[in-house]
Amino acid sequence: MNLDEASAATTLEPLAPPEWTMDVHQESGQFTAELKRNLVLVCRLSLMRADGDEATARAFLADKARRWIHDYLRRSPNP
Repeated sequence: MNLDEASAATTLEPLAPPEWTMDVHQESGQFTAELKRNLVLVCRLSLMRADGDEATARAFLADKARRWIHDYLRRSPNP
């Protein structure tokens, strides 16, 4: 599993480095992913889903998070 144990395993690039984790919280139809690096909160990503499908939301947020992490590490002077 890459990034989120509750979502499906992925081979989609870019994969997140192992020190990154994602926790997903749901309130009504909004899903919020908290991205942490070495347990320190770095970013929050959000998604609205009227159907409340948590599995689909987690998979989408995990893909979005991997892309965000890739961009962050590429532009960060101290990754």
